[in-house]
Amino acid sequence: MEHNIRTDSLKQQLEQTTGNNYACCYQCGKCTAGCPAGGFMDNPPARIMRLIQAGYVEEAMQSDSLWYCIGCMTCTSRCPQNLEIAGTMDSLREMAIKSDIISSDRSKKLVTAFHSSFLATVRKSGRLQELALVNSYKLRTRTFMQDAGAGIKMIKQGKIHPLSAFTSKESVEGKDQIEKIFQLSEQESHSLAPRRKPVKRTFKPDEPVRITPGMTIGYYPGCSLSGTAKDYDISVRNMCEHLGIKLREIEDWNCCGASSAHATNHKLAMLLPARNQALADAQGMEYVLAPCAACLNRQVTARKALIESEELRADLKSVTGTEPVCKAQFIGVMQLLEGIGTEQIRNRVTRPLKDLSLACYYGCLLVRPFESMGYDDPENPTKMEKIIEALGAKPVDWAYKVECCGAGLTMAQQEMIEDLTHKIADNAAANGARAFVVACPLCHTNLDMRQESMRKRYSDVNAMPVYYISDLVGLACGATPEEVALDKHFVQAIDMVRNL
Repeated sequence: MEHNIRTDSLKQQLEQTTGNNYACCYQCGKCTAGCPAGGFMDNPPARIMRLIQAGYVEEAMQSDSLWYCIGCMTCTSRCPQNLEIAGTMDSLREMAIKSDIISSDRSKKLVTAFHSSFLATVRKSGRLQELALVNSYKLRTRTFMQDAGAGIKMIKQGKIHPLSAFTSKESVEGKDQIEKIFQLSEQESHSLAPRRKPVKRTFKPDEPVRITPGMTIGYYPGCSLSGTAKDYDISVRNMCEHLGIKLREIEDWNCCGASSAHATNHKLAMLLPARNQALADAQGMEYVLAPCAACLNRQVTARKALIESEELRADLKSVTGTEPVCKAQFIGVMQLLEGIGTEQIRNRVTRPLKDLSLACYYGCLLVRPFESMGYDDPENPTKMEKIIEALGAKPVDWAYKVECCGAGLTMAQQEMIEDLTHKIADNAAANGARAFVVACPLCHTNLDMRQESMRKRYSDVNAMPVYYISDLVGLACGATPEEVALDKHFVQAIDMVRNL
């Protein structure tokens, strides 16, 4: 009897946090069929849903699968019953951590060590200090030599500054607000997720934003563009200069929590980006450019939650002292380029990227979930290809443009990252691509930095440069490879575009 009561309580908790009616799952298997990490899981998504249906919630909480889940939301976006499957994995992981009913698999140790290290440095300073994260992770896992060569190269390139780990240079001024956010996240939430019902899924893209040359818009670089993805920050700023767009950085912005908050604490994953929303609103910003797809996803999701949740608005007001108005709209690089328009971009091209065959790689977080990320079709996006054509290059038609590369698990699940990126690179090359183009620093890290180790394991693919979309816009508009920081990439990317 006691076991049944506990099982019913856990199942009810899942239904309240996800909005799911688990009886609606009819085990079609689409979630497992599309799961990029399914081959690494003991209980892939469909089996997790079945365990919950049957009342084996604690067994689901003990599954290794929770520590291989990437959070790409492929399962949720393809569920014919509109069930929140990715959210179920997140909720199970959060419940497992709080109750200590956890898998003993090594993957759990590695992933939790990464998330704990990540959030500890954010709690201390308000922003992710990447070197402090790496040091803490390595001490927790004893993986001292992992990525040592890459780390040394980043230090030489100026992407990592060792002294910053021992100074307050990367700290926010409102550290008291950050601490209050973490304290609030430890309290139980009383708001229930809206009940999900089967619906016919039809995609209708959002109206394009309106961006014109001469405008000043907000800028949220996020933590990685201030560090290991510094080349992306340089590239984005160069692109905006060529397009006549001025950037105004949000004053005192904080880390959005990224994958770590999202994977372990739903309330924290909402409140951290919500503070950025409040800052952007208070500073009078209409649009805020967030080049990182993960940051953009968290900011857009938090803004939507703020609009819908009275409890979240009250929590944010208790932190910042102001009522959130949610006027500022966070946009990505692709939305910025669409807002400017292909004709305007084409008119600014002085050096067309002729004969450059590119695989436009969107990954997962730019287009999922489409209820929030309504910029482009979540299954077959095409807007990046239109920009590439306006620059004079040739986008290839290929099958893996929205398959996840492993996202933020690049340190904790390196073998899985190499497996996923090999499939992506193999398909791109088979369809005639000579290089990738991305709009996300996580995608760039996994395809660029991890490419050497991936190619050592799989000797059937050649080296493929990985360009940010901002690199190519800047180059086509007259920038030199060095001005968009191509010399800071891991896979040699200059020769292919030097003489275009």
